[in-house]
This record gives sequence, C-alpha cells and structure tokens, in this order.
Amino acid sequence: MENISKYLEDKRFINWVFNSNDELDKWWKSFEVNHPNEKQNILLAKKVLSKFKTTNKDLSEEEKIRLFTNVLKEIEEKQKSGKAIQLLTTGLKYAAVAILFFSIGALLFYRQNKVDPQYLSQNITEPINNNVATLIRPNGESILLDNQRSVIEYTEKGKVKVNNTILDTLESVGSSTSILNKLIIPFGKTSEVLLPDGTKVYLNAGSRFVYPENFIDKNREVFLIGEAFFEVKHDSEHPFVVQTPDINIKVLGTKFNVSAYPSDDVVETVLTEGKVRLKQNNSRLFSESVNLVPNQLATYNKKSMKTELSKVDTDNYTLWKDGIFKFESTELNRVIKKIERFYNIQVQYGNVLQRSIKISGKLDLKEGREETINRIAVTASVKIVKKGDLLYQIN
Repeated sequence: MENISKYLEDKRFINWVFNSNDELDKWWKSFEVNHPNEKQNILLAKKVLSKFKTTNKDLSEEEKIRLFTNVLKEIEEKQKSGKAIQLLTTGLKYAAVAILFFSIGALLFYRQNKVDPQYLSQNITEPINNNVATLIRPNGESILLDNQRSVIEYTEKGKVKVNNTILDTLESVGSSTSILNKLIIPFGKTSEVLLPDGTKVYLNAGSRFVYPENFIDKNREVFLIGEAFFEVKHDSEHPFVVQTPDINIKVLGTKFNVSAYPSDDVVETVLTEGKVRLKQNNSRLFSESVNLVPNQLATYNKKSMKTELSKVDTDNYTLWKDGIFKFESTELNRVIKKIERFYNIQVQYGNVLQRSIKISGKLDLKEGREETINRIAVTASVKIVKKGDLLYQIN
C-alpha cells in the first residue's frame, strides 16, 4: 500500500504540518503539482501527524498522555490484525515513529502546557531500527543494542557502560527537556538497566523506558510503557516515581513489577518487597491513592476505571526477568500474548473458544521458541502449527 515513511521522516514535511509558513507552503504545493501520484501518500501522512497536533487545543496533561497512548494502541492493534500500512518491507516504521514520538514527548508534557512544534520536528525524526533495541542518548546519539538481552549501566561518576562497552561521557546535557534517555525495546528483546542511583530495572519485550541521565529533582522520576521489574534503591529524601499513561507508582525503596502495555485492557502492579503507593493520573478516576503490601496485585481496568486488589503468587508475575514464565489456571490467551511479545511472533486461533482454555505450568524460555510452543500445545491439549517464520496457528 502507500509508502508514507519518507514523509514521516522528512523534517520539512513535519514542519509544514505543525508550523507552516509561506515558504514551506509554496514548496509543498509545488511538490504536489509536480508529483500527482504522491497526493494520496501526502494526505495519509498528514492524517497520521494530525493525531499528534494538540497545540491549538486546551488539553490537560493527562489528556495529552492519553491521546498518545490511544494512538499507539490503535497502531499496535492494526498491526496485530494484519491491516497495518506497509511503510517499509523491513518492518513497522509507522509504529517506530509513534513510539519514538511518545517516548520523547511523554515527560515533556508533565513539564509544560503546550507541545513545542520545533521540539517535535527535531525529535520525531530521530533514527530508529525497529527490529533492534535502541538507546537514544540526551544528545540525540542512537546506540543500537544487538544483544538479545542488553545491559546498560550508569555509574555515580557519570560513566555509561553498554554491554561492557564504555560510552563517551556527554559534556553537557543542556536543558531539563533534553536530559532524557529513551530506551526502546522491541518485541523479541529484553534489557537490564542500572540507574545512577543504584536502582535496577529489568525491561520486558515491547517496552519503552524514558529516564534522566542523572536524578537531580526531588523525585526520581521515570516513564514506562510496557513491562518492567524494579529493584529501587532506598532513598527516603528522594521518592522513586514510575509514571505510566494511566497510573503512577511512588516508592522509597522496594521491589515491584509493572505491566502497562497500551494494547492491554489492564495495568497490573505486583509488589514483592516493601511498600508502594498507586495513584491514577486523572484524579476523576481515583478518589484516593491505593497502597500495596507484599504479595499483592493491583489490577487497574482501563475500561471500567476501577482497581482491584488481590493476593497472588508473585512468581507468576516476576519470573519473566529470569527467562521463566510461571502461571496457574491462566487463560491460554494471556499466556500466548506473553510468548508473542517475548519471541516477536504472532499466534492465530482456529477457534475463539481456545482463548479461554486455562492452563498451569512453568516455561523455561531459554529452551528456545519451538520447545516453548510445543510445551504450551501439550499443556493446553491443542495443536500449534507453524504457518510461517514468525506465524503459528492453534488448531
């Protein structure tokens, strides 16, 4: 179908959409006249970018965050159904642009009332390889992380080590909106990050993590889309805050897991040690904050806007960081979704009732994709047939 990636990556085009002037308007109108076959592509690219154009609307910070979350969720759902726009034969460039925009813009929206078109045009076009994990440093440098599981370590002396390679120290990180690192972990990859305060973060497949080069504010604030397990270094004077599009989690020092994928209907927070406090980003949805104690699960339903607390076996929610999936009386659909993300595959169902089959067991993901698929098939008493390199069907 239409190839619009060249426009989404063109700074002149983005400036034309968000901050047009006579010169840009004249140039692009001339381009349309001389390239009539590109008219449909241009209209489609403008439609995509228009979803991000909020400068003329009086939106709250929560509404801005939710807007971008919905766009990202819509993109992921279209990709899942096979109806995504084919931007490049090498991958999902549409999603890459949206993910990058969201990860860069998210914390910015917490600090200012309006989107800066110039800031957007400069950052939305940052390069990204959507099949390879990418660390985008505060100076705009992109570091491709080829390992299946990447390890990033920040030291108190300002050094950054990526997979045992020490990166050049940044001389200056500039203003408060430019000190953020953006770590994008695609499906099929995981990452481990040691933050400068000693906090360790394990990022699951399909996650985006935004965090500062150094914690200089009262709160140690980070932003997460996807899933991560946190081992927070205790600091009573500087609370650690995990922002997600729907909730924020505030702690002093603890161990907990957060699953906040845009395509999921719920946000799950599991506490293994210490204490955490959850609060909805929109005060209309939570009249009070919710406190968790160890071995508790907080499930926030995005549709009903309600949170339920329950006592659980935390291993079922946290062992993924060790390459193990453990589940008890869990619907096959939920297990398959985790497997799809971990291996970057797609699984189709021959019968919709198969989704609700409940299974229990433990999967050692180090055994490999095919062995994992076979174990699931045996446990669920179904046949899983390989239809393509990354496509399977349950019969």
